[in-house]
Order: sequence, then structure tokens, then C-alpha cells
Amino acid sequence: MKIAVDQAGGGVLMITHVRSVALGVPDIGAAREFYEKHWQLDLVGTDADQVFLGAGCQDNHVLRLRATAEPRMDLLCLAAATDADVDEIAERVAAHPLGRVVNEPATCTDAGGGYRFRFLDCEGRTVEVASRVAVRAFRSVEPGESRPTGISHVVLNTADLPGALAFYQSIFGFKVSDWVEDIMVFLRSGTAHHMLAFTRAPHTSLNHVAFELRGIDEFMRATGDMVTKGYSPLWGPGRHGVGANTFTYFQEPTSRFVAEYTTGMLQIDPEHEWTPRVYPANAQTSDSWGVASPRDDVVSASLRGCPDTGLWQPPPV
Repeated sequence: MKIAVDQAGGGVLMITHVRSVALGVPDIGAAREFYEKHWQLDLVGTDADQVFLGAGCQDNHVLRLRATAEPRMDLLCLAAATDADVDEIAERVAAHPLGRVVNEPATCTDAGGGYRFRFLDCEGRTVEVASRVAVRAFRSVEPGESRPTGISHVVLNTADLPGALAFYQSIFGFKVSDWVEDIMVFLRSGTAHHMLAFTRAPHTSLNHVAFELRGIDEFMRATGDMVTKGYSPLWGPGRHGVGANTFTYFQEPTSRFVAEYTTGMLQIDPEHEWTPRVYPANAQTSDSWGVASPRDDVVSASLRGCPDTGLWQPPPV
């Protein structure tokens, strides 16, 4: 595979951040307990078979849980800067041979409202793009507190790394920040080193969702709190060589979805040219501190997860 070093596929559209992720879980009670009680997300509300959880930020929610027979990723929700960006992205999806619009852009009247649409990406994931979503009153994260401030980034497993990269660049104009050999590519829209990343895998699935902590102290306190509660880290704590962000990974026991605590990601100055680097797939790249246990087969298998049962099947809500 020839590694691409071009910065963007089409004109850049402003995706400001990952607004939320929606997961289908077989045991919604256990998943809610994990994310609310232990991961310390805020309960925003419940609706039929759904639970909405927020963080120390104004986003209406950062995680939605829905009761499903098998684990699945229901939605990847991206925040657009303007309605015009939502319309342009919808037009790009409609014109792309591998894109499929599920819902046309429209002003929504459900919880959160906003102007949004949904589409299926090149591998069947359901993606939502929204602007003007209602914000909520929230309590800021205090110094020393283990509560996440929001979603930092999402990593997706792909069976077609070149295809996934080409699709997301053509639809969103994401810029390539760096590579790990031809195994993993990191994408950005703003100044953060990565908002999304794709990693090569035998199947399409969710690799992990990373939640931002206030700082290094809060990151370590959050890691320690989880250990005290009886959750052994899947991997970490450590610091990635690519992006410079810290990491500790845990698994929700029933769905097996992986959640990461992170902070301190590299910020890229848009006023200066950035040339993507190709990092070797070695221990130093995985953990520049050298304090985490090696990324073994158990860690890799957990991050690969199972094939996503939600592909090509948009959620009913």
C-alpha cells in the first residue's frame, strides 16, 4: 500500500468535534452502571430503551446506550460548524458512489433538536452530522476530579484502510496527521492531532472511544479510581508516541466495548505547515513513556472487537 501524504481530499468543511457515540448493548442496566457510576458520566435522561449520558461539556449528550440483542455501534455523531456545512456534506455523500444518505438534512424536533442528517459510510457505519444542536446546562470539571470533559476522539477498525481514508477525506476534507506504518492513519479537522483514526483489522468495528480528562493529574486519578472499583486496565497507563496523548483503556464487561481515558494530545498550529510522519509499529510508538505493559494479543484482540452487527442497518432512533 502506498501511504498518502496529501493533506485533504476535498475542500475542508468544519467538523468541530465528535459530538457523541451511540452504542447498542445487550445489558443496558450493566452498561449504564459502568458508564454512569464508574466512568462518571452524567445521566442526562432516559427514553424507552435508551439512556443518554453527558460529560463536563455543553454537548446535549456524549454517549447514548440502546438495548439491542447484540453489541453494535448505532451512530457516530459529528458536530458541524454551520447548516451550510451539513448541506455540503450531504451533497458530497449523495454524489459519492460509496455513500448512501439515510435521512436528508432537516431541522429536528426531538431531544437536542438541531439541523442534521444521517448516512451510511463506505463500510456501512451510520454517521450523523449535525449543527445547532441544543446545549445543556452542565457542571464544569473541577481540578482533581475524575469526570471526563467530553469525547477526545474515536478510533475505527476497518477492513479497507485505503478505502476508508479516501472516503472520509472526500466527504469531510479531513487532514492526515500521521501514520503508523500502513496499519493506522490519524485524521484531524481542527488543531487536535486526531479526531478520528482508522486502523487495519480483519473486520469493520469500533476500536475504542476516548474520553478527555482535565489534565494529567485528573487522568491518573480517573485511572486509579477505576482500579479501586475493581476494573483492571486493559492497557495503560502510558503515553502514545503518535499524538502524544496519554492512555488507559478499560472494557465495559458486558458489551466488551473499549473506552479510553486520555489527555494532553498534541495540538497542531494551522498557521504552520505540517508534514505527516510514518511511525514504526513498535513499543516506543505505542508508549513513549515505556511504563505500560506491552500491547499483546489480548489487547489487540479486545481493540479489534467483534464484527459490527449494526453495519448497513441504521438504528430505528
